[in-house]
Amino acid sequence: MERMLQALHHERRAGHRFTNFCELSGNKLWKNGIHFWFDLQEYHRLFYQEGLDPYRLQRQAHFLYSTYICFGAPEDTGVSGDSRRQICARLDPPFEELFDPAEEHVLTLLLEPWTRMTTCDMAAYHKVEIVEEIRQLDSVHYRELKALHENMLRRANENVPDRNPSSPPPEVAREPELWDLVPEDFRGYSLGTLLRRRLELEHFRTFLEEHFASMDLLCWLDIEQFRRMPHKDKAKREEKSKDIKNKYLNKKYFFGANSPATRDQQEEVMRLGGGWGRILHDRLSAPILVEVQRHARRRLEKKWLPLFLATPQFAERQRTKALMKDVAEDQIFLRHRKKREVWKYIDSKWATSSKEILAFRKALLNPVTCRQFQRFVSLKGDYLENGVLFWLEVQKYKDLCHSHCDEATIQSKVTTIVDCFINSSIPPAVQIDIPPEQAHAILERRRELGPYVFREAQMTVFSVLFKLWPQFCAFRSNLEEETVLPALERKRERQRERLQRRMKEEERRAKEQEEAKRKSSFAEDFFGDEESVYSGSQEGRDSRRENGAPAYRIQQVSWSYSKYLEALEQEEALLHRYADVQSRAASPSLSSDADASSIRSAKSDTTKHTPRSVLSLRAANLPR
Repeated sequence: MERMLQALHHERRAGHRFTNFCELSGNKLWKNGIHFWFDLQEYHRLFYQEGLDPYRLQRQAHFLYSTYICFGAPEDTGVSGDSRRQICARLDPPFEELFDPAEEHVLTLLLEPWTRMTTCDMAAYHKVEIVEEIRQLDSVHYRELKALHENMLRRANENVPDRNPSSPPPEVAREPELWDLVPEDFRGYSLGTLLRRRLELEHFRTFLEEHFASMDLLCWLDIEQFRRMPHKDKAKREEKSKDIKNKYLNKKYFFGANSPATRDQQEEVMRLGGGWGRILHDRLSAPILVEVQRHARRRLEKKWLPLFLATPQFAERQRTKALMKDVAEDQIFLRHRKKREVWKYIDSKWATSSKEILAFRKALLNPVTCRQFQRFVSLKGDYLENGVLFWLEVQKYKDLCHSHCDEATIQSKVTTIVDCFINSSIPPAVQIDIPPEQAHAILERRRELGPYVFREAQMTVFSVLFKLWPQFCAFRSNLEEETVLPALERKRERQRERLQRRMKEEERRAKEQEEAKRKSSFAEDFFGDEESVYSGSQEGRDSRRENGAPAYRIQQVSWSYSKYLEALEQEEALLHRYADVQSRAASPSLSSDADASSIRSAKSDTTKHTPRSVLSLRAANLPR
């Protein structure tokens, strides 16, 4: 069946061989079946065009039904009565899966003539006897060509330039030391390659101008332009010949120190032209132009071309071109992907897999298989299970359209589908795997599209689900029918357990981070906020109330009390030192004694009252 579908896809390229076989077989069912299949493909292509035309769809559907399906059809395909009635009931409006029963019947019908044709072809091919025969051409012309070839080889060995203008110039020998600098990917380039790429030729000309070597390229291009001029334009050819002679055949270029030819090669060119006098006054002959052009090209390809190909700028341009080529291929692929057809790659060719599409649609309409597939896709993604439900609801909507219900019932169904899958009140709004542009188009044009409002969305969901159908078939083939759902439930339970373990691990890490952050903030408050501890201000009390528990505040007050006592001892030592200095410097008088006694009394008062004030501060900070 797969080979037959591939052959039907390439039937036009094969010269309609299978069609001719069915027509010449004398079997009307085979002939009508092959004609129906090709007309059905035209009907399917109408759904994948950019703009959907309901009138053309309806006309093509009525044509297929009246020509191949209905009773008394001129090209009856032998479809069963139930399939006829089913197609007739769903004929208005026509949808893509309208002729699925007839297509399945026709493919089964065409399998017999396909088998016969391939059997006959194989039998005919086996009768062909393969005989190997070696023939050698021996004639007058062959002997002349052989003599010319030997003469050319002898001249090449003697390093004698070929004087025949009709023969192409010999290949230029490339210096290995220069071409070794060129990357491996660019060693196949030549001057002809650059001539076919105008942008690279301009870059090459700029490169030569930077190295003061553009005369070789200009000489080659001017001579090539002269050779391509038609012979009937004698005036233009004469003017171009004089221009070439004045610009290049002088002692500044070809016959000078910067010549691309050696001294012997220059003398050979001069001998071909009949001497220096004839070269200056007569018109240039073809052999002279060919030799000059050959020497200019030889130096270009021998010296300047490998240097140009080895530059980083050239490699960067080629890399950019490769990226642009990949982008262009991606754009072409995306443009074909917009059609949203379901394709399968077979023997390096793209072919529609009609049989698998029909089987997948029938499976989705089967409640048992659909439930199994729904559980299977729920393990693969978040919205795939909703995609199965959406496809089923759209099929029910199509049945409502075929049953010719009133407009209110149909619009109520559309609203229900939109509220559940396209514009849901539960975030996210789009509950199926479709682009946002399609969802927006459904909401904006639901009145204009009529019965085809969900066409593109259903095709997109179908293509996504169809990719998982082979995996589901492979999974189900290894199990009994009764054990499919339990196996899926076990896989789902294991997946749920892994998800719960992952969530618990994330919660544990979050708690650890929060605990570490809380401890670090407590350490900062405990060791760094001395101002709020020393002072009994309202700001310090508020910060302690926000940062910790009452136990932490008591510990902070006891720590600040010891620090304060240490400060008092330092202050008392300073006062003693100050008193000693004053007693030594002053004379023993009553005023001095009075001052000293006042200082000692002040010191004793400070020593007595300060601990009480600290204790009162501590009591004020304790919670009540």
